[in-house]
Amino acid sequence: AFQKPSLQGELVVVSGNTDCYQPLEASWGLTRKCLEVFAEFRNPVGLITKSPLILKDLDVLARLNREAYVHVVVSLAFSDDRTARLVEPGAASVTRRLATIRALAEAGIFVTVSLAPVIPGLNDAMAPEILQAAKEAGARSAFFGLLYLQDSLVSVFLERIRKEMPLSAKKVEAFLRETRGGVLEEYRFGKRHEGSGNRWKLIERQFGIWRRKTGLDQAHPFPKEPTFRRPGPRQETFAF
Repeated sequence: AFQKPSLQGELVVVSGNTDCYQPLEASWGLTRKCLEVFAEFRNPVGLITKSPLILKDLDVLARLNREAYVHVVVSLAFSDDRTARLVEPGAASVTRRLATIRALAEAGIFVTVSLAPVIPGLNDAMAPEILQAAKEAGARSAFFGLLYLQDSLVSVFLERIRKEMPLSAKKVEAFLRETRGGVLEEYRFGKRHEGSGNRWKLIERQFGIWRRKTGLDQAHPFPKEPTFRRPGPRQETFAF
């Protein structure tokens, strides 16, 4: 695709729909192969993940950082491992995600923290602690987004919080409905991670205050000059 004249080095964002560092990535290395192509063509790339597996590709990311552009977003929605395990039992712990941010930042890579999903009544009050921990780990910017549910995800989410957090479940559901205009589902593109109403406005205001206090409101400047270039013909090698 990069050999097509119509492509001129536009930013490619990997994992905008789901995490590109699924457990199988450890053995398959599909994301790494993609990153190697990005590096070969010096094409700007952004990644969104919650997995420490990204550190396996730190060498390629460092090359992209030197020769093109790379921006990594790490999801960090909770301030403590216990709560995170209840909501995301199969995902990396808060401790490991902070260590991942630190390793990326120490390699000179611009890291943004995504406080998502925001679950009103559960983790919205954790924002100051999350942002402070992210700042200390080396993150340089942050954004947030409301929990996005649709179809079967609604029942899965409600069942989990009722099972794992029975004392908080009714409050969480009520607050989520309040920020969604009385419903739990949102299908409109561009609105899925946004809320409405007074409670959501308060969450927005508080997040903005703490983002400024922690200095996580930096912007990652895009290269002024295009970095994209097409290398010469590839030399294929075969083993017999």
